[in-house]
Amino acid sequence: MLAIVAAVGMSPTLARAAAPDAAHTASTEAPQATIGSSAGPERFDESRYAWSHCTQTPSGQCTRPRPARVALLAIGALAGGAAAGLLFALGDRLVPSDPAVILAGTGGLAAAGAVLGMAAGHVGGDGPGAPDRVYPATSALTYGMAPPTYLDERSTHTMALRFAPSWAFADNAGRVRLVGHLGGLLAATQDVDPRPQFASDISGQEGSAPVVLQTRQTSIGVGLDWAVRLPYPVLSPSRSTYLGPAEIRWKPDVQIRRDIVDVGQSSERIVSRTMLLPLTVGMRWHLSPRQRFTVYAGPRLDIISLSEPGSDNLSRGRAQTGPLYAEAWYDLDVPFTLRPRRDGRSRQTQTNGQLTLGYTHSRFDGQGFNLGPVVGFFGPFHAQWHTRVRPKGSPVAFQATAGVAAGNGVTMTASVGVVAPNLSRAGMRRNKRGAQ
Repeated sequence: MLAIVAAVGMSPTLARAAAPDAAHTASTEAPQATIGSSAGPERFDESRYAWSHCTQTPSGQCTRPRPARVALLAIGALAGGAAAGLLFALGDRLVPSDPAVILAGTGGLAAAGAVLGMAAGHVGGDGPGAPDRVYPATSALTYGMAPPTYLDERSTHTMALRFAPSWAFADNAGRVRLVGHLGGLLAATQDVDPRPQFASDISGQEGSAPVVLQTRQTSIGVGLDWAVRLPYPVLSPSRSTYLGPAEIRWKPDVQIRRDIVDVGQSSERIVSRTMLLPLTVGMRWHLSPRQRFTVYAGPRLDIISLSEPGSDNLSRGRAQTGPLYAEAWYDLDVPFTLRPRRDGRSRQTQTNGQLTLGYTHSRFDGQGFNLGPVVGFFGPFHAQWHTRVRPKGSPVAFQATAGVAAGNGVTMTASVGVVAPNLSRAGMRRNKRGAQ
């Protein structure tokens, strides 16, 4: 561990001593020509093969991907060690151990992302950034399905309309995005008692396991996602000893779940759950032009309201402090159409992909890991693949996503949507002039 930290700390010195600057990718020195050869000396770019080589972002900023990933791996290992110490010291108490579980989840994701980024960088993932990088679709329709855990249960099928229009700030200083969704269960779920109690099917239902709970749900969410770029610290116009630019983020959010449950009584009951996230703040670290690590954390308030059986009137509960909320995401861009076609023709579409790994520290939707006697600690882990296709000259792109979330079950999702241009003051002025 000390060796890793020392290597990261010495990376600026190594960059000055061993690698030429990224702004001058062609080496000024060339190896001597072979004796007797008629060919002239070849120019050899040492900076590309140096451990602390510099890769320029589309805006001309210098990022050192390999030291950045080593730093991320070291941070993940330190977070995991701190989490283990806190969990051993605090035991299995949920509220005091909550920060330790966040450290464990985000630290594990950071380490996994760093290792994946190293492998991707080795096969060419440290190249220039994608010209049409993937981000949430402006409007998308998402379908989700969770297979049943026990025999005779009814699996979960969900559908949601998601939206994420964005407003871009001037001079590429940041943006604000309105995020939200409206959807719910397509049919009522059915939970059963898995213990074998009957030898034959129960009258009025399929299967021999008695039904203990049926649920219909409506899901609503709305929030803002602010991103502001930090001033990038450079020592000179052509050199930087830092490990990549960063953004400060603020993501206030409200999530509502309205459940209609039937627990086998003569009438149904309404349960409304609301999660308020007013102070969720975070940071995004650009490890390279194609790799990013994002983390959010903040306090959480829960409001639970119930109705009497057979009544639609809810008894509003008070806002109570819930467990801390956190998210961590690792993104890896995979551009497919950067290189020209072999036949020399121009491409009619621009296609980009993105692999996303994530961890959500929240059991709001009931999904997470239960490790032995410890129940309710870890949230679900996510893996997603996004593909964006933009026809040549089109302001609108099409985007498809396939994902899986793993916790005390597996939820598979698929999404299709469209991506419209970001709104901005300059764009509105252009549209106004065009209308005139």
